[in-house]
Amino acid sequence: MEKGQGIFSEDSGSLPQQTCRDSKFTGHSYPTGKIQVIGDIFQFTVDVSEFCPEDVIITTSNNLIEVHAEKLGEDGTVTNTFSHQCKLPSGVDPISVTMTMESSGALTVRAHRVL
Repeated sequence: MEKGQGIFSEDSGSLPQQTCRDSKFTGHSYPTGKIQVIGDIFQFTVDVSEFCPEDVIITTSNNLIEVHAEKLGEDGTVTNTFSHQCKLPSGVDPISVTMTMESSGALTVRAHRVL
């Protein structure tokens, strides 16, 4: 893995409902995720500003998107972690999932809805 890039992997499937589970952050823009449907796009945004991009891992499996981040101290001990899960609603194409991370630390995951 190149420095500056997290891991994004997928194993597509289908689960029909949408649920989101919380992270342990407080005082951040989107500590538990901000979910939006804009036209034919489903998206959710989480704040991972306390982590470098290479510390963030995103995986998908059976329409469940998981965001995990872990920050290591200089001595190799874990100093901070973040975990968030969001199930894609039915009618969303799991193959269309993309992600962007802004310089502010906002991570946005998008997928196209099948209308």
